[in-house]
Amino acid sequence: MTALPRLATAMNSGPDPDVLRTIGLPGVALALWTAEPPEGFQDWIEALPTGQLPRLRAILPARDARAAITTACGRAGTPASPHCDHLIDRVATLAGLASEILASLLVELRLDVTDGQPCPKWHLDTVPARLLCPLRGPGTEFGPARPDGTPAAVHRLPTGAAALFRGLLWPGREIPGIVHRSPPARPGETRLLLVVDPVDDHPC
Repeated sequence: MTALPRLATAMNSGPDPDVLRTIGLPGVALALWTAEPPEGFQDWIEALPTGQLPRLRAILPARDARAAITTACGRAGTPASPHCDHLIDRVATLAGLASEILASLLVELRLDVTDGQPCPKWHLDTVPARLLCPLRGPGTEFGPARPDGTPAAVHRLPTGAAALFRGLLWPGREIPGIVHRSPPARPGETRLLLVVDPVDDHPC
């Protein structure tokens, strides 16, 4: 008799980056690293003019992420400082973790600057898994999905936290049961969101 697919709805969270590795455990649809930024970092990045926020979209080996984000910061005129160094370190670290955990040599690395709600609908991404880290502005909203695809309860990622969500192409017989969306936009608010996808099994 063929086993029916199971719904994965568990979330693991903690202050250690190794919590992201639990995304592969049975029943886990979301792993959340609740890292605290250095003192003053959030005030610094929230105060930057929008034009000085780094923008990036590249497919590359994770080992090249540091050079790519450094170049993006230089191109945007992001002021050199210990806070900028932390931003670069954070992106490079998360790219490396996603590559290792998802066993993908290449990653698609994005730094998206938005002032609207680019993904307003509740959804699962068409990838095996996706790492999201809101670096500025409100975090991504998420929750356990009801049969109609809307969440039974709405939660929000803390700004600066890194979340690894299972996507529709996650291997195995478990169906991811945690949906997410961009937070509603507020006037005058600009978000900076890091997105890391595995590329080796990317559908497009």
